[in-house]
Amino acid sequence: MKRIASLLLAAALGACSTAPGTGWSRASDLAVYGSMNVYARAAVDQEVLCAGFSPASTAEHWQREFGARQEAVTGAMTARYGAAALVRARATWAPSVACGELPDRRWRSRYARQLRLLETRLGLAGGGEG
Repeated sequence: MKRIASLLLAAALGACSTAPGTGWSRASDLAVYGSMNVYARAAVDQEVLCAGFSPASTAEHWQREFGARQEAVTGAMTARYGAAALVRARATWAPSVACGELPDRRWRSRYARQLRLLETRLGLAGGGEG
């Protein structure tokens, strides 16, 4: 079962577009939520391990930029699917991302797009980047 879930996530992570009729627009909310958290972990790793930002300042920056939106999505998802389903979605394995000469900002951008997609699906007013 875990192997099937991993394969499904890998296939879902291959699709980056949130345009209607492609990739993520057809994925379940829980799959999008899980991948959004994978992207966030990769982006934070890039900022801390590759760019050398402190974990505290990175966490503070992410909270300031995405905290309220993430909390709104998590609240709506919890109400719709239950806390246990979200815990399972967040427990998805996340690969380590190698550092290049510069941090790879695509992970942050992918996180923001997934967050925006869930805000749209859940009827939440989203703000900021995405």
